[in-house]
Amino acid sequence: MAKQDSRPEDQRTILGFTLTKRGWNNVLIYLVLGLMFVFYFLGHKSGDIAGQQTVEPFTDQMIVEISDQQSHWIRVGASWQQRSGNSMDPEIFRRWLSAWQRLQLEPSEQLLAGEEYVIEITLADNPEPLRIGVFYQNNEALMAIPGADVTYRVIAPEAEQLKPQ
Repeated sequence: MAKQDSRPEDQRTILGFTLTKRGWNNVLIYLVLGLMFVFYFLGHKSGDIAGQQTVEPFTDQMIVEISDQQSHWIRVGASWQQRSGNSMDPEIFRRWLSAWQRLQLEPSEQLLAGEEYVIEITLADNPEPLRIGVFYQNNEALMAIPGADVTYRVIAPEAEQLKPQ
């Protein structure tokens, strides 16, 4: 096998580096791959939630729909309408919604166990509802949030306020 010598017309000099067309092609490919790698990890947020001390998942989000096993409420304009379930006093609903809106959590090492309460919340910027499991055990509430690989303990509000009362 004879090695082909590169002809001078196949070579390019850029910033003082002389390479063949194929060599510059390889440089561009690896440069683009490197940039993709860098930008992927700059925008990747998987460790953000677990690394925080406290999390307020719904403070800056607009809840447009909230439901549990007993009732289903939907936001219509600036007011709320109950779509199904047992009738609920508007003041009880307001306190229940407020509790979820100002929810504060901290990461916990505990396993999810105890009485389970499931709620679905739909946010304005996400049409898919979030199915959240709250586990009550020893006057404490633990929570699993979709997309987070961490168990959370409810700091505020009181654990009982997360259920309509």
